[in-house]
Amino acid sequence: MSKLVAWLMLTFIFVAAHPSSADERADRDLPVTIQIHDYWHVSPESLAHAREIVTAAYAHIGVRTEWLGVVLQNERHPGATGRGSTLRAPLAQVTVIILTPRMAARGHVEEGALGFAAVPVEGMGRIAYAIYDRVRDTAARAAMNEDDLLGFVMTHEIAHLLLPPASHTQTGLMRGHWNVRDLQQIDVLKLGFSPEEASGIRRMLQRNPPIVAENALVGEADQNACLASNCDSSVNEADR
Repeated sequence: MSKLVAWLMLTFIFVAAHPSSADERADRDLPVTIQIHDYWHVSPESLAHAREIVTAAYAHIGVRTEWLGVVLQNERHPGATGRGSTLRAPLAQVTVIILTPRMAARGHVEEGALGFAAVPVEGMGRIAYAIYDRVRDTAARAAMNEDDLLGFVMTHEIAHLLLPPASHTQTGLMRGHWNVRDLQQIDVLKLGFSPEEASGIRRMLQRNPPIVAENALVGEADQNACLASNCDSSVNEADR
C-alpha cells in the first residue's frame, strides 16, 4: 500500500509540474516593443514576413516581440501619413526605420551596408535602420527571398540596440560582413544568437522594460537620430 501511495504522489507531482513550468517559461519571456517607420512603403505582405522572422529569432532566446504597427512616413514631410495627416502612435522601445536611397545618401551611409543602428556607449539603443533598395538588390543577386533578407537585417540591427558596442562577430547571426557568395551558401534564417549574446540581450531588456506611455507624435525627429555618425553600420554586402 505504501508503495502505491508513493507512486500516486510522484505521479501527481509530475503531472502538476507541467502547468507551473509552462507558466515559469511565460514569466521568463521578456517583452520588447517594436515599431516600423517605413519611408520606402514596402508592401504589407513583405513587412509581415520580415516581422515573422524577427519574432521567431527572438522567441528562441525567450524574448517576446510586441509589434506596435507600421507608420507610413513621407520623406518630405516626416510624421505625415500617406494622406498628409499627422499621426499619433504608441511609443515603442525600438524603432526600425526603413530608408529610401536618397535618405541613405544624405546620411553618408557606408557603401554596401544593408542596415545600421544607433548604438550608445552605455545602455539600450532605440533606433535601427534598414536600406530597402540595397536589401532588395542584394537578395536578387544572391538569388534569395528579399523578405527573408529584410527580416534577417532587422533581426541583426535590433540586436545591436540590445548589445554593447562593437558586438559584431566573425560567425553567426551577428557576423558583420557578408558578400553575395556567403548569402548563397548560408541559410541566414538558420543562424541564431550565441548563448552569450542571448544573455546580454535578456539582461538589457530586464534593465529596460517597456514603459506604458501616452501616444506620442511620431516621425518628427527620429529619422535624424543617426544618419550616420556614431552608428554601427553593419550587415555589409561587399562583393560588388
